[in-house]
Amino acid sequence: MKSTNISRILTPLIMALFILSLFSGTVASQAMAKEQYEKTKEQYQIQKEKYDNTRNQFEDAKKLFEEANKRFKNVRDNKSNNRSNEDLMEKARNYILKAINHTQAQLQVMKNRLDNPENKGISATDAIKIIDAHTAQLEQLKGKVSGAATIEEIRDAHKELAGIVVKINLETRYFMGIVLNHRIDNFINQADNVSAKVDTAIVKLKANGTDTTKLEADAAEFKIKVTEARDIQAQTLALFATHSGFAQDGTVTNEKDARTFLNKANELQRDTIKKLKEASKQLIEFGKEFRKLVGRNVKVGEKGELEVNGGSTATLTPGE
Repeated sequence: MKSTNISRILTPLIMALFILSLFSGTVASQAMAKEQYEKTKEQYQIQKEKYDNTRNQFEDAKKLFEEANKRFKNVRDNKSNNRSNEDLMEKARNYILKAINHTQAQLQVMKNRLDNPENKGISATDAIKIIDAHTAQLEQLKGKVSGAATIEEIRDAHKELAGIVVKINLETRYFMGIVLNHRIDNFINQADNVSAKVDTAIVKLKANGTDTTKLEADAAEFKIKVTEARDIQAQTLALFATHSGFAQDGTVTNEKDARTFLNKANELQRDTIKKLKEASKQLIEFGKEFRKLVGRNVKVGEKGELEVNGGSTATLTPGE
């Protein structure tokens, strides 16, 4: 089972948010957010290491089971066959138990991500309840596997585990999609705010007789990309409002519909992030041009605002 690599997906978005933060003037809140991030990162790393360990144990157990199964199929002597059957049972039992441990570790990684302060209140309550329910379900399945007396019972347990894993994967993608939507919305909202500040900065520089042609072009392109991102995001939110294949609480009701819905949602989110990356690049270009124009005539005011020749630039912080 592959875990959702949300860190990789979010990297360009986080970088863009960092660029926006250069225009926010909220140094204290950024420091607090960094401290929370470091704590969350440490907790995540612990769960991630456990996940990696259980994955390695699962792969080893799977290999041993496959070897035992192959030997069992090639044995013809009844006496040897009984010994092979017992060996196969033991290898199969260990294989499934390791698979369950690995699945539980993935659930804990997911739970850790949803416990991230940034994600509090984003449908996380239902998600954590579902994660806990799956964890309890897997614990019950461990009992069945440990008590299995025949290959048929082992196979039934394996089939049950496969069904649980499918639902976990789909539900994981669903909840992380909600988290990503929340972050994208925050980005777009900040982008709207910074557009106004950029316009104010341009007006003030023009009042000082500065040629702002390049700044205006960068600002205009930035707004275009943000508008395009907002339009795509609206489609994504409409899709999540219907949540085809999922119940209101995020549990899977139809696997085929859920998979179709998630694939379309992921495609839209990738397009949105692409537009936001393009917007962030324009913001970087604006910052470079801004620094070039104001040079050393910049200082930080008492309210965290930058002042150019004594005039506030409306909390524009091109930053070091």
